[in-house]
Amino acid sequence: MMMKTTRFAALILMASATVSANPPPRDAPPSVAAYLDQVAAIEKPGPRTSLEPVYNAALAAQNDLMTITKDQAWIEYLSDAEFADLRSRLKGFVLSRGLDIFADPDPKFFRALAEKRGEPADLAFFTLMEKSIAPDYLPIYVKPQGRGVCVRYGEDLIAPYYASWLEYQRQSPGRYKDKVTESLANVEDAISLGTCACGEIQSVQHELSGFLNRFPTAPVNNKIRDRIEQLDKDPWKLPVRCT
Repeated sequence: MMMKTTRFAALILMASATVSANPPPRDAPPSVAAYLDQVAAIEKPGPRTSLEPVYNAALAAQNDLMTITKDQAWIEYLSDAEFADLRSRLKGFVLSRGLDIFADPDPKFFRALAEKRGEPADLAFFTLMEKSIAPDYLPIYVKPQGRGVCVRYGEDLIAPYYASWLEYQRQSPGRYKDKVTESLANVEDAISLGTCACGEIQSVQHELSGFLNRFPTAPVNNKIRDRIEQLDKDPWKLPVRCT
């Protein structure tokens, strides 16, 4: 679960600060301290402002925390005590290691921060992010299956998810552009491939046909039509099962 630049000005940090306002664990990537400083700055009283610089700092920290070295992410090399310390200090993140390994910005935290300090586009973005992610921090239209995930075709989750991100893109063009584009592209990939289904082939066929009807101008529609035709003529050429 991985991921930037922004056209908005960076936040002004405390001019006199020589030590991080919320010191990260020893040996943490510099991006972690940079993110924590931005959170501390944005939480101080003042006029409302864009939260994009803070979120971009969170994504930079996420990338560093999940950097793979010798088949392990950075957070996997921490001792139990170091991991617990990181978890306690890294405000606004959800960390997991073990069967599920991730370091994700917490949409609940950012939504609450947007309510207090952000602009309307920030609140709309993080409210949508919170609605778009399941309790296991996967997109709501997928769920765990074995050691991977499957796509929940035919459950009336994919089209509403896609429509919501399209509407955000329409109302706030240019805001959180990379994440919005990523969210839409992930749906388009899932819907055009029509594989790794949680259900049977009928659920995939129903989902793909419904998507074409609801989004007649979607850029992925030619691929969807090809997939529908292939499933009808030769479903075993590319089965809907993940394995």
